[in-house]
Formats: sequence, C-alpha cells, structure tokens
Amino acid sequence: MSLLSFQHEHYLLEPGESVLDCLLRNGQAVSYSCKSGLCQACLVQAVDCQPTSRAMQGLKSTLQQTRHALACQWQPEADVSVRLPDDAAVSVHGSIHALQLLNPAVMKLVVRADDSKALAECRPGQYLNVVNPAGIMRSYSMANDCRADGCAEFHIAATAQGLFSNWLFNEAKIGDSVQLRGPAGNCFYLKETSQLQPMLLVGGGTGLAPLYGILNDALDQGHQGPISLLHAGSTAEQLYYRQELRSLAATYPNFSYTAVVREATADSSCQQGDAIQIALAQLAALPAADTRVYLCGNPAFVQTLRKLAFLKGVRSANIYCDPFIERSTASA
Repeated sequence: MSLLSFQHEHYLLEPGESVLDCLLRNGQAVSYSCKSGLCQACLVQAVDCQPTSRAMQGLKSTLQQTRHALACQWQPEADVSVRLPDDAAVSVHGSIHALQLLNPAVMKLVVRADDSKALAECRPGQYLNVVNPAGIMRSYSMANDCRADGCAEFHIAATAQGLFSNWLFNEAKIGDSVQLRGPAGNCFYLKETSQLQPMLLVGGGTGLAPLYGILNDALDQGHQGPISLLHAGSTAEQLYYRQELRSLAATYPNFSYTAVVREATADSSCQQGDAIQIALAQLAALPAADTRVYLCGNPAFVQTLRKLAFLKGVRSANIYCDPFIERSTASA
C-alpha cells in the first residue's frame, strides 16, 4: 500500500483509492465538487513527485508544469506527498461588480477581476470555480465574454440547502472579494469549424447562462449558419432574458429563439409543451449529421437529450454539454 503525506500527516492509500478520497476518509476538509475531473475544485500540488497524466488532464499548461493535479483523478501507485495549492498560483482575485435578480429565484452575479487580463484564457460558455469570502467554492458557467473587460457574468439559482447561493442572495454585496479558478469545460463556440453549420442550443433554467455566452460569441464572430436557441422552464416567469433574446432574433436573420413552458400560460410568446420533444422537432428540420448541439441544465435533461440527439443522427463529436451536477462541496 502507498503512503500519502499531507500537512505533516501520513495516510495509507487503499488499493485504487484517489488522493481526494483518502484525504476525505481521514477527515481532511479539502475542496471538491464533481469528483469526475471536470470542475477542478480539488486541485492539489505534488511536493516531491510527478502526478499521473490522468490527474493533470484538462489543466492549463502552467499548472501542469508546476505539478498541480486533480486529487479526484490521482490514484498513486507509490508514496506521494501533496499540499494545497497556493491561491496566487491557481486563483484570480476579484470583487463583486454587480448583483441583479433576473427572476425571484435567479441572481446575476458579475465579478470583476483585479487584473483585467487574468481571464484571457476563458471562453464564453466555460465555467469557473467561484470562491466566496468564507471559502465556499462552487462551479458556475460564464454567460459573457470576460475577455472583453475582465468581468465574468454568472446566473445562479437559489437553492434551499445551497451554502453559496444562500450567501449570495442574503449576504453578498457590491465590492465583496471573491476568487475565480479555471476555466474548465468544453462547451464553447468553435470558430475553427465550419461557420455554415447549423447550431441548436437547448437549456433549462440557469442552463441558459452558458448558451447565452455561446450564442453571443457565435454572432459576434459572424457565424453564418442557422442558430436556434430553446430555453425551457416550468412557467413563463422563470424564463429570463426573453427581451434580450427577442432583440437578437430581430437583429440577426439566422437566429431564432423559442421559449418553452411546461405549465399552461396566457403568454403568447411562450410555447407550452415538452421541451425535449420540441427540441427534437427543431432538430428534425436540420441536417443532423452537420448540426452542432449545445445542451445545458440538470443532468437528467441533458443526458436524455444527448442520447436522443445522437440517435437522431447528430455526431457525438458535435454534441457539447456540461450538465449541472449535484454537489456536496467542502469549504476550501
């Protein structure tokens, strides 16, 4: 059995156990979230060894060169020593620039980085780990191009047990210091591929956030193919940014917007029905093999649509999705 050294303590690693699971099993309060190598919340730094390539997959080259690793993906086969990363090496410091309710249950959070160039590697639609003053960390997708002004926009839903969202809705104020880590995720616009390809963007609730960033990025870069965005919610009141999306649809002939609600509504601008079936109907009108599909929202919604889109002929390489994950994130 291998030995894991951390903060002057030594723990035996069970066969096949990750660094993260070993630390948690021994009562260490380290940050983590998805435990699948996506969110990058569980970063550690190797002290006197080299992490496995799997443990460094998806990290920026600067982090790989300094032996940072994802603790959830690192299964050592020899003795290792790790420490928590230096905040200055992995975090971008910033402050709350704006707070705005988009509906009673969704807050727009805008964070301005202290260094406007610090977010230069971020792409609209990717996600960042946001750390509040109490050290609570959560992953949220970006709804804007933060490369323009060093500000990152997030849409955050209130949840009954959410430590971060409770702080955001009840305590946060303009000027509060926060930290940003990342970016991560593969759900963003690729100008390098054909600009004539159709794009279908489907999201539920705050799944609109990354789609809104991707949409504006595609339009700003002159995408010529048809772009359809479907935003789903239970009621019309839950669907925010409707006016902004209608304005974009009026400005760009190749863009169409559909608001879908599950419950009956008197709002004629919303279509009542099953969002998945309506999305599949829109896909049926497109050349599936050439269409890029972007899916964002709760895991069941995303995985169902991902499977059905593939069965309808969309290439797996053309399906981009970062499903929201139920998290039990420890404080940093």
